[in-house]
Amino acid sequence: MKEILDLNHLTGLSNEQCEIILVAAQNLQIIADLSQADIFINCLLKKDNASLVVAEAKPTTTPTLYKKSMLGHIAFEETEPGVLFSLKTGKPIFKSRGITEERGIMQQDIIPIKDLGGETIAVLIKERDISQEVQNEKNMEQLINATNSEEKQSVYQAIVVQEIHHRVKNNLQVISSLLRLQMQRCHSVEVTEVFHDSISRISSMALVHDYLAQRGIEEADIKFLIQQISTLLVSSSIIPGQDIAVSVEGESVFCSPDKATAVALIVNELVQNSIKHAFPALNRGNIEIILRQRKQMATIIVMDDGCGIGDSFSTGDMSSLGLHLVNMLVEERLQGVLSFPLSDKGTKVSITFPI
Repeated sequence: MKEILDLNHLTGLSNEQCEIILVAAQNLQIIADLSQADIFINCLLKKDNASLVVAEAKPTTTPTLYKKSMLGHIAFEETEPGVLFSLKTGKPIFKSRGITEERGIMQQDIIPIKDLGGETIAVLIKERDISQEVQNEKNMEQLINATNSEEKQSVYQAIVVQEIHHRVKNNLQVISSLLRLQMQRCHSVEVTEVFHDSISRISSMALVHDYLAQRGIEEADIKFLIQQISTLLVSSSIIPGQDIAVSVEGESVFCSPDKATAVALIVNELVQNSIKHAFPALNRGNIEIILRQRKQMATIIVMDDGCGIGDSFSTGDMSSLGLHLVNMLVEERLQGVLSFPLSDKGTKVSITFPI
């Protein structure tokens, strides 16, 4: 979602210069979604030899690189030399690499925003995750340096598996984008909600394939995936005015891609259900996800401190599409058990399954 600070009070720019930045900021969300990257506008703070993030847009087509808003963040030359260089010289910088909060690798592109007189008044920054590209480079280097045909075949198969997951992820994101465009043409609240739910499910599946493509492995850490899904849901499902926190606790649990995809869809449904229905009065609350593993059995507990779900759920009412999907995935894909333990406050859902 696009956000922008009050430029007149925070910068020494003229009204005309501020207007140029405001016009540029109007397109940030489109740029973020199209480029699948976090987009920022920074202005120079000459007094502190630093820059200020005055506008940002987080992509809705891929997970953001930042858990918290960077709006109002001050970046000093020691930590963001490229941003300060571009602000001071008016020259663009492309393909600069850095480390993300999740210890992934990101690419930063910076272009100056100039006023009518040619003076640089701000910079537009694009930051996107390139962990997959870097991994591909390493794989190709391994393939080139492999000493025998058996080793080359093994490396080649790993590259193929990664590429398949990468392409599946891209195809799922294309489908999400098409649904999002169709949703924008819809004027029915009910139909819009159906589109939004479908996009959320597809995005959760795409996260699994993105994870596997980046790591080149055939086992997924579902705790990490659940954290990513939670971040995505908070940024895309929570409406302005809501203050809902989602936390993920417990140990890492590894399982096959099929089960990881099922878990991703299940958690997506349960967390979305809590966001939509658990806090109608206060518009604030907490959703907690706990993972446990005992030998070859895993348990995922999703609970909130909201208004509760009533008696119908505990008696096995699966009339809604979301709960029907959860029940089907637990039974058929996980070969597990779905239960609704008693809770002093809010809703508690437990899924236990063999890894």
